[in-house]
Amino acid sequence: MDAVFAAVDLTTVGAFVGVAALAIIAYTMGFKGIDISKRAIKKA
Repeated sequence: MDAVFAAVDLTTVGAFVGVAALAIIAYTMGFKGIDISKRAIKKA
């Protein structure tokens, strides 16, 4: 089991998880922004 942990560098895993989380948040916020702008256009 130690060989597996030695082979996988945790800094790269942490960086990948961080980038993936940011991408998901940006994707969600992008759709929220589109939805809010559509609502604003309908009210105008």
